[in-house]
Amino acid sequence: MLAFIIPLKSARMSGSWELVCALFKRTLLSVCNQNSLEYHVIVVCHEKPEIDFYSPKVTYIQVDLPLPSSDYDSKEKDKMLKMQAGLLHAKSINASHVMFVDADDCVSNKIAEFVDKNSKYDGWFIGKGFDFQEDIQRLRLRNKNLHLRTNSSHIIKLNWLEREFYLLSDEIKRGNCSLYHIDTVSILEKRGAKLSLLPFRGVIYITDNGENMWWKQDSIAYSKSRIRGGAITYLKKFYRFLITQPITETVKREFGLYTISR
Repeated sequence: MLAFIIPLKSARMSGSWELVCALFKRTLLSVCNQNSLEYHVIVVCHEKPEIDFYSPKVTYIQVDLPLPSSDYDSKEKDKMLKMQAGLLHAKSINASHVMFVDADDCVSNKIAEFVDKNSKYDGWFIGKGFDFQEDIQRLRLRNKNLHLRTNSSHIIKLNWLEREFYLLSDEIKRGNCSLYHIDTVSILEKRGAKLSLLPFRGVIYITDNGENMWWKQDSIAYSKSRIRGGAITYLKKFYRFLITQPITETVKREFGLYTISR
């Protein structure tokens, strides 16, 4: 059985808790849209998200961790400790494999079935998928190295990942947090884990979702006051349009992707 582990940031660290909950609900619906019942979802959070969706396949683990500060390392430590708490629960329910999922990404509905049919393998990295640019509602095809862009990046046999997280636990507590999708996985491979490329597009990595939009109306207004700045702004937007594509019904069905209303 595959355990999806979703670490969720605190409401007190969110710019908009309402938006965080809406993005999380879409992620949860996507994860729970699996073609196989051989999965469980573990959500690790300070506060339970305010959503109108329930499934017996979902367990919430509320933690009493200190709130992180605003710097990157502190936020990464918070996420890693939540991931570790999720691993402990995954072990208690006898999961064979684990996939960490960022709380705004979407995943293919074929993943749990694939893992169930290939449970003897150490794991897979998700090199192929999509970026979804929320602000312009378009997809960008990624044919390689998607696993280096998002934490929703690997499916790994629990015994390998559990061992590595315990080795890292003291470092995590001291705040020396390795990036899971780069450092930890490379360590696993050096220790002998054999990870293969997932043979289908596995993840939609969500960007520009309202927390970090880089094409905002106020910046456009400022750029328009300068001819060169305005031209660069519109060229960037045009380039983003050219390298992306509309959402298809096939993608919507497989990944559970839909527009978040604001």
